[in-house]
Amino acid sequence: MKIVFKPYSHNPDFLRIRDFLQETYVVEGDLINWTLERWNYAAYFIRNMFELSMDEWSKTIGIWETEDGEIVSLILNEAVGRGETFFQVNPKYLNMIPYREMFEFAEEKLIAEIDGKFLLRPRISEGDSVLEKIAEERGYIKREDVKETTSSIKLDKDFSYPELLEDYKIMTMAEDNDIIKRTKAFARAFGNWGTENEVQPSSYESLQKSPDYRKELDVYVVAPDNEIVSFCLVWFDDKNKIGILEPVGTDPDHRRKGLAKASNYEAIKRVKEMGAEKIFVGDGQQFYLSIGFQHHQYNNIWERKFEK
Repeated sequence: MKIVFKPYSHNPDFLRIRDFLQETYVVEGDLINWTLERWNYAAYFIRNMFELSMDEWSKTIGIWETEDGEIVSLILNEAVGRGETFFQVNPKYLNMIPYREMFEFAEEKLIAEIDGKFLLRPRISEGDSVLEKIAEERGYIKREDVKETTSSIKLDKDFSYPELLEDYKIMTMAEDNDIIKRTKAFARAFGNWGTENEVQPSSYESLQKSPDYRKELDVYVVAPDNEIVSFCLVWFDDKNKIGILEPVGTDPDHRRKGLAKASNYEAIKRVKEMGAEKIFVGDGQQFYLSIGFQHHQYNNIWERKFEK
């Protein structure tokens, strides 16, 4: 069987890739590819935040497929300019994945200058010996100082949250779609408020156009001054009956008040009522462990320096 490369074209390919990710999300309990929120978030929020046109961003996405058009593998990225690359594979074709061609594509399209060095930093699932071997052969070194953690929780418990502090209240973007306040809350939670990298409302407007975004699952806490101070957006994959939290954050001035727990529990409760049986979050912090999550899987960050 011949495997062919296809350049990414957004209109025909976005949902095709989304469906592929849903169909291949897990093998024997292990995540092998992105869950759907990461694909939505990359295309509609992060791309806009980095001020990339759809055409510019599309050139960094690689598709390999059969002659009949079935996806065999993908090169995806979240943020052009950070040297990241993610290998996505179809388990039906594990013996035919064109890994070396995929590396060549990433090395052409995704190397980034970081602190005066030209780097590519592929993510490789811990235990993927095939991809690790190829990475080593190509001169990549696994970083020992950092790894990415995915945590999960089964929804076989009650997620009723404790009472909020007086005058705080939980709402959703379906009730009050104030994008300016919601964007400000995001910027303050992630430390770019008032900086040159401050996220803009246009990025949130773009996110709301993504196919899998639901306003009723975009939960936030409103403080007495009517500002949004904590939030949790949960995405629902109805085919796999999973929810995914992304992003989650709290204004630094309002932390340690139980607000993050309240917004997370409300989001989880809502998606559970829709049929979700499990929740994932791309984080391994103690906060998640304290409310019942467990570390599920790890991605190691590999790195290679290039002369440019």
